[in-house]
Amino acid sequence: MLERIREIVAGFMGIRVSDIVDDKSFIELGMDSLTLLKIIINIEQEYNISFGNDEIVEIKNIIDILTLAEKKFFN
Repeated sequence: MLERIREIVAGFMGIRVSDIVDDKSFIELGMDSLTLLKIIINIEQEYNISFGNDEIVEIKNIIDILTLAEKKFFN
């Protein structure tokens, strides 16, 4: 799941997967809130899960997305 999330983020950011540092904040990567929302929607559709608005505002990096997605997907 982590590798796929990296691929999704890289695709939306127009960067290489190898340029992604999992615990680096999306702000540091130059991501805006609209791009993050598009990434979240893509992940929700791909894994058939749903994030709440209160959960989305807490997402700061890939690790946050992974933790939340795994929680939704495996529970």
